[in-house]
Amino acid sequence: MRNTIAILRKELGIYFTTAIAYAGFGAFAFLTGLLFVGSLNRYQTMTDSAVARQQPEMLEHLNVNDMIVMPMFSTAVWMFLFFVPFLTMRLFAEEKSQRTFELLMSAPLRTSEMVLGKFLAVAFMMLAMSCIPLIFPFVLGLYTTGAAGGGGIEWTPIWCGTLALFLLGLSFSAMGLFYSSLSSSQLVAALFTFATLLVGFVLPIMAGRLEGDWRQILEYLAPTTHVGRGLQGRIHIQDLVYFGSMTFAFLVLTHRVVESERW
Repeated sequence: MRNTIAILRKELGIYFTTAIAYAGFGAFAFLTGLLFVGSLNRYQTMTDSAVARQQPEMLEHLNVNDMIVMPMFSTAVWMFLFFVPFLTMRLFAEEKSQRTFELLMSAPLRTSEMVLGKFLAVAFMMLAMSCIPLIFPFVLGLYTTGAAGGGGIEWTPIWCGTLALFLLGLSFSAMGLFYSSLSSSQLVAALFTFATLLVGFVLPIMAGRLEGDWRQILEYLAPTTHVGRGLQGRIHIQDLVYFGSMTFAFLVLTHRVVESERW
């Protein structure tokens, strides 16, 4: 455990002593902020229009969560397609390109400790990135009022969406870690991670063209299917199994690849 923590501290030190963490967090916060402001302006325009036309029935269908918060979370899922390869590409590939991988392999630590330490570092980054969108609902909640006089924000979908976003980030990070262990080029690792993640996002489109069992299989394999339920405020056991098994499988594959380097 001590070796795992040492690797974790080393990787976090690299993230935060270089521009990687700040560039990633800053870009992610900026893009989600743009989405939030755009959705908020659209909501305000529709509200003003309904008031001007004296259409109270239209106001009843204007939901703060559905029109402002959830679009931001949904787009954040797609942004992981670009940010995860950026954060994971260097984990092993940089060690190999800088000729420090042999030194790391000769150190008195197990392969599992090495893999777990690097994964926990990027998992911390995913946790922080998943919590960034929470800033905007908190700010919005200070200025919105529900129909019954309470808060205008429904927090259950937001908490479930944040959890689903974090679990998605963990599974994507494990995949990125695996591809980084296969190559000495950070660019190649990032491209393979991006290509594989992109296939996962395309699976629902392919499933829509099929019928029967094949359609159900592709829908289950698509990460957006499982994170989508979280954004709706409900996470099923099968979603937890999906993200857990995907993360575990890629960590095992990474362990096998790194272990093979010892021979």
